Amino acid sequence: MTARFIAFASFLCGAEVAASWWVWGRAPTDTVRVWYSGYWVFEVGRLHYWLPVFASVLTLWIVLWYAFLHHARPLTRWLFAAMLGVVLEVVTSALYWKSARSSDIRGLYQSLWRWNRVPQASEMGWPSFRIYLWDHLVPWAAVLLVGMTLWVLIEHRARSATRVALPGTRAS
Repeated sequence: MTARFIAFASFLCGAEVAASWWVWGRAPTDTVRVWYSGYWVFEVGRLHYWLPVFASVLTLWIVLWYAFLHHARPLTRWLFAAMLGVVLEVVTSALYWKSARSSDIRGLYQSLWRWNRVPQASEMGWPSFRIYLWDHLVPWAAVLLVGMTLWVLIEHRARSATRVALPGTRAS
C-alpha cells in the first residue's frame, strides 16, 4: 500500500509540474519568461499552495479510507482518488489565482494575447480564471491519465506473469 501511495503521489506531483510547464511554455516569451527568472521560480508560486492543499487532501483520503474505502471495490477507490486529484488541482489553482504571486500570470490571461482582442471589464477576474484553469487542468489530466494507464498495464502484466516452479518446489 505504501509503494502504491508513493507512486500515486509522484504521479500527482509530476502532473502538476508538467501542467505548469505547459502553461509556461505556451506563454509568449516576452511575458512570463521575463517576469520570472526561470521556470522553477514560476512553479514555486503554485507549489506554495499545492503542498498544503495536498496535505489536506491526503488527510481527507486517510480518514475516508479507514471510514469507508478499505472495504470498497478497487474501481471505487480509483474513481475517488481521481476526484480528489481534480479537487486538489482546482483548489490549488483558485488559491494561486487569488494570491499576489499570480499577478503576472493573471495579467497575461486578462490580456490581448489570451482573448485575441481587448478584453471587456466583465471578462476580468473569474472568467479569465476559467481559461487558466482549463489551460492547466487539461495537460494535468493527460499526464496523469498516461501515467495511471502505464501503472495499470505494468501491474496487470506482473500479475499475469506465469510463475514457474523449480524442480522439487511447489508452484504458488
